[in-house]
Amino acid sequence: MSPATGDQPPEPASAGEPSSSEPARQPTLARQSGWVGMPRAKLEVTPHWRLSRMCIRLAVFGVLLLVAAIVSARAEPVLVAAPCLLAVVLAVRQPRPATVRVEASVSELRSFEDDGVEVSVSVAADTELGEIGLDLALPATFVIDGDQARRAFAVRALSHTWTVRAERWGRWRVGPLHLRLRTRGWGHVGTAELTLSELTVFPPPSAAREVAVPPALLARVGSHVARRTGHGIEFAGIRSFAPGDAVRRVNWPVSTRRGELYVNEYAAERAADVVAVVDTTVDVGPFGRSSLDLGVRGAATVVQAYLRYADRVGVVTLGGALRWLAPDVGARQYYRIVETLLSSRLDDRFLEPELAYLPPQALPPGALAFVFTPLIDPRAVEAVRNLRERGHPVVVVDVLTSEPEPGRERDAQLAVRIWRLDREVLLHGLEEMGVTVLPWDEEYGIPLERVRLEPLLGGAR
Repeated sequence: MSPATGDQPPEPASAGEPSSSEPARQPTLARQSGWVGMPRAKLEVTPHWRLSRMCIRLAVFGVLLLVAAIVSARAEPVLVAAPCLLAVVLAVRQPRPATVRVEASVSELRSFEDDGVEVSVSVAADTELGEIGLDLALPATFVIDGDQARRAFAVRALSHTWTVRAERWGRWRVGPLHLRLRTRGWGHVGTAELTLSELTVFPPPSAAREVAVPPALLARVGSHVARRTGHGIEFAGIRSFAPGDAVRRVNWPVSTRRGELYVNEYAAERAADVVAVVDTTVDVGPFGRSSLDLGVRGAATVVQAYLRYADRVGVVTLGGALRWLAPDVGARQYYRIVETLLSSRLDDRFLEPELAYLPPQALPPGALAFVFTPLIDPRAVEAVRNLRERGHPVVVVDVLTSEPEPGRERDAQLAVRIWRLDREVLLHGLEEMGVTVLPWDEEYGIPLERVRLEPLLGGAR
């Protein structure tokens, strides 16, 4: 049974399937717009038809020539106006389809940053059209391979596939897709707009070769070598044989030399509880490298690294609604945690991060807490102290990678120096409490192999 959670999303479906957190949206008919809310959908789109600018200009030009012919009482303007007006009459009499069939598909509804996602669109009409045009508009964080627009002339149908890549994590709406139709003779222009499916983009976790072993391990089989002896593969010593010891553990060379039986002892292998805490109270820094971006990427790295060791991993977000996901194991837990982190960007309000309101399932006793914060908001700093006072080993990852510009004025430079001194005092105070503070590494992200937790919490494990 999965532990209880608060404000948590349901388990995500596999790639290419709609999430169960929202009811399935069926394609709807619209006069000027449509909705494609599934990975693959077919719908009838009603374009909005109007006279083309070329047709209007020809008609105005022909009428002006006729007026000029009447005023001047000459036949030459009529000879020029007649072909123009005839072309307008023939163009506006061309058939206009009331609806067109649109089939749209998105190859993946969930992807990682910089992964290619194919968006395919097919448009078909009952009659031949003078032009069919497709123009895919994307958010600023997307890049598209090839041309953004596709046109074809004198056709009944048009199909095209775009390969798009998201450069930043989050939930993004693919589209809108602008559909432009022209009748034969270009007398009428039809337009329609379709919004495609929502694409969930996960942050790519950084590679972590090693992880820090938490001081307190669970009484459950895992991959971390404990200080206590038990069932494992790492040699811990020898002792005298006792009734009940397995014969396969007998150390025969030592037993032969000493004349009595000795057995090998092995270090126990236990699992741990790990909670990633992300500070969403502020978001500072350049676009794509802000404190929230780095915090989410770092949390994804920690979560994936410890899940590989069969540890129970959870998440807590501070800021907006206090979101949490109880520690659990398995590959699906990674996607559930990332879904919770993605929801933190949608919050436009701030609530006091009262960790006391969290149930024990969210922060189990002795759980290792990785806190990703720029240490700017005093309420987030107080939350770090609260974690330490509750007996948790805490690792703070400082995701503030930029400083205020000192400027040229002396007062501004003095203010920056005071800010640096205050920050050094803050970091020193946290370290005095037993909190490990790590700066964000621009090249490697979180150096988990450099985390030393032994001084934080005593006791056997």
